[in-house]
Amino acid sequence: MWKVLKASVAGTSHAKTGKPCQDYCGYRRVVLGGEAYMVAACADGAGSASLSEYGALFAVDVVIEAAAHHLAATGLEAIGRDDVVGWFESALRQLRCEAYLLGVPDRELACTLLLAVLGPSRSIFAQIGDGAIVRRVGEQYVPVFWPQQGLYANMTNFITSADLPEQLDFHVEGAATETAIFTDGLQNLALAFATRTAHQPFFQRMFGQLEAVAAAEDLVVPLQAFLDSRVVNDRTDDDKSLMLILSGVAEAEAYDVSR
Repeated sequence: MWKVLKASVAGTSHAKTGKPCQDYCGYRRVVLGGEAYMVAACADGAGSASLSEYGALFAVDVVIEAAAHHLAATGLEAIGRDDVVGWFESALRQLRCEAYLLGVPDRELACTLLLAVLGPSRSIFAQIGDGAIVRRVGEQYVPVFWPQQGLYANMTNFITSADLPEQLDFHVEGAATETAIFTDGLQNLALAFATRTAHQPFFQRMFGQLEAVAAAEDLVVPLQAFLDSRVVNDRTDDDKSLMLILSGVAEAEAYDVSR
C-alpha cells in the first residue's frame, strides 16, 4: 500500500508577473495479482515557453496513462528502457498535437519530465531535464539521477528535444520504500551540488513526518506553507513541486494541495 503527499506552489517571480504555476505532478495506483504498484510523474514547464503549464500537464497525464496501461498488460518485470522511451515519445506526440491545435511551435509547451514506476520488488525510474528523484537506500537518501544541466545556468533538456531517446536517463532498482520527486525549484535545498549527494536532513525530516502522522492529510497545510516560506523563496523564485511516496502503509492514502 502507499501513502502519497504532493504539492505544487507558484514561485515568487510568477506571483509578480501574474504567470500561473508551470509545474504539475500526478500518480496512479495499479493493482496486479493483489499487489499494489505506483506510477508517479512530475513535470516542470520551461520558463521561456508561453504555454508550458499545459505541456507539463499533458506530459504527466500521458506518460502515467502509458505506463499504467503497459504495467497492467505485462507486469513490471518485463518493462525495459525501450518501453519507457516509448512512453515519453507518446507524451511528446501529445504535446505536438496540442501545439498544432493551439497554433504554436512545439517549444511553447516544453517541459521536463520525471517518472517513477514502483512495485513490491522492482522500481523503474526515468528522467529528462532537471529536478530529481531521490530514493532511500539503506539509511541514506540517494539521487537516482543528477539533474540534467546545460553549459549555462538555468539550461536543461526538455521532452521536446530532438534527441529525446538519447537524452533520457533510465534506471532499474529493487523495491523503493521512500521516494521523493521534485522540480528544480527545490534543488538548492534538497541536493548538495558540491558533493552531488542528497541533503540527508531534508529527506529525513520530510519522510519522518509523513511516517509519523496518522493521516497524510495532516501535513497538507504545513507542506504548502513550507514550499511558500521565506527559507525556500530566499533560495529560489521558481515554482516548487514535491511528491513524497511512502510504501508499506497499512491504508492507502493520497493528498494533493496545489495552487
